[in-house]
Amino acid sequence: MLCPRPAIPRLPSNILNDVDASADSSSLRLSCWKGDITTLTDITAIVNAANAQLEGCFRPKHRCIDSVIHAAAGPRLRDACHSLIEDQGHIEPVGSAKVTPGFRLPASWVLHTVGPQLHRSQKLQPYHETQLASCYKSCLDAAESLPALEDGRKVVAFCCISTGLFAFPSEIAAEIAVGTVASWYKEHPDTTITQIIFDTFLEKDWTLYQQKLAQLKKSIPENLTPSPQPSSQPSQSLQISSQIPNAAVTKARTWINEASNLIISAGAGLSAATGLDYTSTALFDNHFRAFTEKSLRRLYDVFGHVDWDSPGQKWGYYFLHLSMVRSWPTSPVPSTLRELVGRFPSKYFIRTSNADGFFLKNGFDPEFISTPQGQYGFLQCFNKCRPDAVFPSDPLVDAALPFIDSVTQVLTDSTKIPHCPFCGGEATICVRGEHYFNAGPFRAQNMKWNRFLRGLDGHQLGESNGSAATVILELGVGLNTPGVLRWPNENLVIGSESRGFRLIRVGMGASGCVPWELEEQDLAVGVSADIKTALDLLTS
Repeated sequence: MLCPRPAIPRLPSNILNDVDASADSSSLRLSCWKGDITTLTDITAIVNAANAQLEGCFRPKHRCIDSVIHAAAGPRLRDACHSLIEDQGHIEPVGSAKVTPGFRLPASWVLHTVGPQLHRSQKLQPYHETQLASCYKSCLDAAESLPALEDGRKVVAFCCISTGLFAFPSEIAAEIAVGTVASWYKEHPDTTITQIIFDTFLEKDWTLYQQKLAQLKKSIPENLTPSPQPSSQPSQSLQISSQIPNAAVTKARTWINEASNLIISAGAGLSAATGLDYTSTALFDNHFRAFTEKSLRRLYDVFGHVDWDSPGQKWGYYFLHLSMVRSWPTSPVPSTLRELVGRFPSKYFIRTSNADGFFLKNGFDPEFISTPQGQYGFLQCFNKCRPDAVFPSDPLVDAALPFIDSVTQVLTDSTKIPHCPFCGGEATICVRGEHYFNAGPFRAQNMKWNRFLRGLDGHQLGESNGSAATVILELGVGLNTPGVLRWPNENLVIGSESRGFRLIRVGMGASGCVPWELEEQDLAVGVSADIKTALDLLTS
């Protein structure tokens, strides 16, 4: 199928653009970042937690870091690693490090180190800790010989070595990682390395490293005074940064601060930022375990699912889903967004593809919200017998919940299965799916949205002088249904030099990328980060 849009870059660019550009070479900065290590740009080397053969993971499509790095770098990386092992005549010992080019990676080099591997039932021993510390020391020693970037910086990103599949306890591993790097710095005050990044992928690891860096920062005056250096050498300092400065974030923050109007465009990634992740197998298993027997593993898997054993099973799931969504606990994200829209009284609008009622239940004014994909708060006649055959779902959910079996999760009382109150026919959730969707209740919202846009055009045309008069803050809008929000947002920006629209696209991986031509025209910027972190940075 041909896509009418220009190709979207496979990986986000300039994630680390301008990292510490203002810091001179006499400063070593420790930072933490959460995301895919293979996407980091403007970086000297990334660290791979390799196996002893250095030839990548031997399980096809395995999601370990070794497999991910080899897949992103391409087959020449495995060939280079094979040559290293062949030349030395033995497998790589635990705790050492080897260097290869990065090939197709944005990073120039890869530092391969073999960490200690524990079995799940194996008790951690002191020699395991010594081996892990040796991994970090060996990588830093190897990085010293690598050439710096054109601007003089030398940036190394560490993955979480030996944790996860190799069962090294995460908290102890983080403590060893941060402590070893700090100790190595004390012993090498004239190092050419200017930046160390601890790259994490899991939220728990991100939290651990944030804590360890905060503890280290407090101890710097007492424990991390660099060794004396000749007076001809500049005195170095160890700097701890909880966030990585980013040119994209700086630009986006400036656009928001200078804007007169704000459009928030929200997709499934926003719900995921609050924990309601439709791709999470753990969430599904926790709330809908009985349905895993039907090969359903994620909330997304249920969309379009028709192979129900009975209407009671189908509505048992639907009612439990609706109940879970409406009672989902709050998070810091909505309060940050409320503070943001508070800067634009009556000059903002929210358009979201989410049907979960996130904005309504978190106190946002419904006069400024449009939900073109529908809402879980309504059921509708499947046959659309009449335009107003739409009715609230909450009373039906409340009536059905006491009759849902806690083990099978089947609705046991057939009288609680909803039907259209007008024709008596089948009912369904009022969410856009196929031909049955009744968009009637949402037309008024759409009219308000169009009036808002017309008002912007009339006010802005010819008056923006290149500034971002209206910012579109796109949060977690993925690639599954780009015609709903993603492409319309780009259309608003295209050719808008005189209209003053600017697009800020926040998302992980490809979801955070913007078209090259819009980026080059300074009309759009991509911020590749999780939404909570991005919002904290953009609103600070």
